Amino acid sequence: MTKTHSFAFFVVFEERKNSMAKKIGFLFAAVVLNAFSYEADLRDFNYRVDLILKQEQNIVEIASDMIFDSEIASTIKQLRTFARQSKPVSNMRALKDRIINDMATIRKKAHIMGFYGAKIRYDIDSANPKEVIVKLRVDLGTKFNLKLNVSYLNQDEEFNKTHSALLQENLRRFKASIEEIKSIIGIAVSDLQASGFFKPEILEKKARIDYATGEVVLNLKIDPGLKVFFSDVKIKSFPDISDEFIKNRIAWEKGELFDIRKVESTVERLRSSQIFSKIKIEPDEKAIDGEKLPMIIETKEEKKRAVEIGLLYSGERNMNFQKKSETQKKLKSIIARFGWTNFNTFGGGEKLSFIAEGTPMKTQEKRADYGFEVALSQPDVFLKNNAADYSASRKQELTNVFFRKSDRLSIAFSYPAFDFLLVKIGGIVERNYVDTAEVFFRNLENQRRYECVSIPLEFVIDRTDGLLNPTTGYRSSLKFSHMSFKKTTIGKLKAFDASFAYHLPLDDLKKTVLAFNILRRSIFGQRIDVVPVDKRIYAGGMSSVRGYANQMATEMVVGEEVPMGGKSSIEFNAEVRRRFSKEFGGVAFFDGAKVFQNKSMYDYLQTEKKRWFYSWGIGVRYYSGIGPIRVDFAFPVKRRRGIDSKMQFVISLGQAF
Repeated sequence: MTKTHSFAFFVVFEERKNSMAKKIGFLFAAVVLNAFSYEADLRDFNYRVDLILKQEQNIVEIASDMIFDSEIASTIKQLRTFARQSKPVSNMRALKDRIINDMATIRKKAHIMGFYGAKIRYDIDSANPKEVIVKLRVDLGTKFNLKLNVSYLNQDEEFNKTHSALLQENLRRFKASIEEIKSIIGIAVSDLQASGFFKPEILEKKARIDYATGEVVLNLKIDPGLKVFFSDVKIKSFPDISDEFIKNRIAWEKGELFDIRKVESTVERLRSSQIFSKIKIEPDEKAIDGEKLPMIIETKEEKKRAVEIGLLYSGERNMNFQKKSETQKKLKSIIARFGWTNFNTFGGGEKLSFIAEGTPMKTQEKRADYGFEVALSQPDVFLKNNAADYSASRKQELTNVFFRKSDRLSIAFSYPAFDFLLVKIGGIVERNYVDTAEVFFRNLENQRRYECVSIPLEFVIDRTDGLLNPTTGYRSSLKFSHMSFKKTTIGKLKAFDASFAYHLPLDDLKKTVLAFNILRRSIFGQRIDVVPVDKRIYAGGMSSVRGYANQMATEMVVGEEVPMGGKSSIEFNAEVRRRFSKEFGGVAFFDGAKVFQNKSMYDYLQTEKKRWFYSWGIGVRYYSGIGPIRVDFAFPVKRRRGIDSKMQFVISLGQAF
């Protein structure tokens, strides 16, 4: 208020006096204005930042922003300068100093992210005497492109041309952010390390910003160093593990050209055994003999045993949220699970496991879920780096379709034919008792008890960057099974499963990922009526159409509250995953499935009209040291009243696919 009065006085005085009077008036008004300003300076006001961001984007970035905030905006908002939205500032000069500091921080962050032409300006709104609103307008423009000039010391023209071409090919997916510049330098080094040069050295790295062309020109001068071949291996480990186990996981052969990728593959093979807390592989530079490079492998023991304790939900309407008075009380809901694993059981990397689960809650017919399983995983049985898995189990369970007692023996062999291809083959012997709706046994009474011998063969191609939390790449699998049945008229069945999952990162930091999965399953050899109820194909559940309970995303038998199942199905899942911080993330998803070949030859086994089952939902992810813990809330589309729940709730370890 005082400032306004002094300014008004100054204007009037200026209009009425001569030039000398004007000067005196100027001086007097300035003194008055400064006096009142000093009084106002003693009263702190708040400084609030409104960030207005402009960025030229491509189609992928725009698609990402339609779902979540811009990666750039999100990063800038997390800067320390904006940690407090309301900052006390004592005077206008202090305010401008703060603004200049914030602008410098934003400009520095923009440069780090590759926006070297960013323009920043501000507006101050001081209409409210208690609060000053500063609008920071940031025009990021576009990310600068990265251009690379590289030369190799003491190498011929052909060598320079070959390795430069490889870097230029990789350069197509990079811009000029600091992280991407570091990445291309890392690729230049790893390229040489994959070509026999174990210790290349960067002699010169200079970057020049060309504002006219919107490019950052990176000049590299590299000394590849000595070209070497793998030689002897020295192992330093603990007494309880055999050296042979470690040697069998070495991905290179003696005399091969040095390749850093084979060193990394060896580390991954040893880590996957879960028995080492430390794995260190490095060249023994002191023992280099000409072009022969000895290697040292050093390991330390991880935990000897692991205990797993948990609770699982089970029941006919899996998490259906019905009123207690409407729930079928004969169904139980909670299963306690206990698992014990002993690693490196016999000194050769073996893994011995015991799993028990059960529930104190019983049905009216005195049936309760329980299960026991003993499993042994034994590496290097016939070939290097292969594995044999043996298991024996007894289980009693009530699902949404059937009650089953099962005794099972299985053996499986797996071998990594390549770093990305895993081949599995095995055998399974089962003795089952199955009970379900009486309508299924009118003409096939002998299906209640049967024995089955299965031979599965599976091929898995994994090009993702992680098992529990993949952010890029694809994973594909093909599985064939031949089943022969005893003590029943079923005969023989053949099953075929095929799946493909793809993960596409929408930003450089892989914080936003678009993921898609498709699964096809089929059974051949008999009509649907002959296929045992527990061998039929169903959809729905925590890894299928999440809005429907386990086995419930399929047509029901008319007049019976039980799914028919089918001989084939197709399922898909689509997700957009966003990581908000180091620990937490979110997911939006859409699932769908359809079950085919479920038409019975019997009139009393007719099903509902065939249709697709869809569900949608949102989820939360907590990224633990083991992997992401997922919590999903899923909702069915066109749910069947009295059959399907309004919502399904899922908790598990790892992404859905």
